[in-house]
Amino acid sequence: MKRILAMSRSPLIRQALIVVVFLILSTNGYAQTTPAARQLLDAMIKALGGQQFLDVKEIQTSGRFFVFNRGEISQSDVYTNYWKIPEMDRIEFGKDKIKPARINNGDEGWTLTPPAKGKDPEVEKQSGADIDEFLKGFRTSFNYVMRFVVNSPKASVIHAGSETVDTKRADILEIRDAQKNLMRVYVDRETRYPLKVQTRLTNESFTDEWSYANWHKFDGVMTPLMVVRYRDGVKLQETRVETAAYNTGLPDSLFAPPAKSK
Repeated sequence: MKRILAMSRSPLIRQALIVVVFLILSTNGYAQTTPAARQLLDAMIKALGGQQFLDVKEIQTSGRFFVFNRGEISQSDVYTNYWKIPEMDRIEFGKDKIKPARINNGDEGWTLTPPAKGKDPEVEKQSGADIDEFLKGFRTSFNYVMRFVVNSPKASVIHAGSETVDTKRADILEIRDAQKNLMRVYVDRETRYPLKVQTRLTNESFTDEWSYANWHKFDGVMTPLMVVRYRDGVKLQETRVETAAYNTGLPDSLFAPPAKSK
C-alpha cells in the first residue's frame, strides 16, 4: 500500500498521465501565428477528429503504466484517469473497491488513502508545493497549451522546419507562452498525428518529451494507446492505454473529496 501511495504522489507519474488525456484543442483566434503554422495546426486537428475532436470537454482513460529507473521497470500499476475542463483531474490506482487516488480541482487538491478500518478513505489536503507542481505540469501540457495558450495575445506559434522522427518525416510547430515556456510538436507529415511533444520551461534546465504511437479512434476522436515519457533522453515512464471515452458526463463531485458516511 505504501508503494501505491508513493506512486500516487509522484509528480512524474501525474504529469505523464495528464499527457495521456491530451486530445482537446481550440482553433479560434490564434495570436502571432504564421500562416504555415496555422495550416499545420488545422491539418493536425482534422486528422485527430475535426469537430468531434474540438467538442471534447471530458476524457476518461484506463490502462497500465510502468515507471523506469536506469532502464529497468521499478514500479507498475493499473490506473483510471478522469479529466474535465478546465483544471479538474482525478487519478485512481489499483483494482481495490476503494482505491488510492489523487484529486485536483484548480488550486485545491487532495490525496485519498484506503481506510485501514471503517468505510471512509483517509483524506489529506495536498501541500501548496504539490498543487503548484500539478498546475505547472497541467498548464504546460499539450491539451492546456493548445486550448488556452495559443489563443493568448502574448503567445507565438511558428512552423519551425522539419526533422525525421523514428524514420518518419515530421513538421515542427514551435509554441511559446507569455512566460516564454517552449513547446515543440512534431507532426507526422503523412498522418498528421503528433509523433512527439517536447517542453522546456524557462526556469528549468531539462527538456521533457512525450512520444505517441498506436493510434485508435474512440467516440470519433483519435487517441494514442502508447505514450512514453523521457527527460533529457532518459526514459521515465511508459503508459499503455486500454480504454478511452469522451464527454461521458463526469459529475463535478468526482473532483472533490468524498463526504463522510454517517
